[in-house]
Amino acid sequence: MSLDKSVEKESLAPVPRPLEERVCACGCKNTFQPKRRDQIYLNSQHANYGYNHGKRKEKTKSRSKEEAILAKNDTVLHKHYISERSNKEVVRYYDVLKADGFKFAYNIGRAEKNGNIMWYSYRYYYCILNTEPKQVNIYKR
Repeated sequence: MSLDKSVEKESLAPVPRPLEERVCACGCKNTFQPKRRDQIYLNSQHANYGYNHGKRKEKTKSRSKEEAILAKNDTVLHKHYISERSNKEVVRYYDVLKADGFKFAYNIGRAEKNGNIMWYSYRYYYCILNTEPKQVNIYKR
């Protein structure tokens, strides 16, 4: 009789699998039976979606927006600097740079030289003079 009880228990047990079912990591909440130990997505479409809509993309979205503004600032400074090739220093009015789309709030650093504050861009640095009307000195790094 004890032999019959053990046979009944075995027939009610689930089929043994080496890896248990998982929930897809892309966020679709589908469960699947993985074929490998490191498989976290249901298939390649789910893997592509998870890669392109994951946490990394969200974090870099604001960063790429700021990088675009910094690149545009550098382009505006470059445009004004190369207009006068003979000078090492180019003087422009603050309002002219602002009209070209320059955003003075965005820079990659600042330093103080001879009592003036220098603001840095990728290829240039500039100093805002306290004259009326405001002027900006542009220098090449």
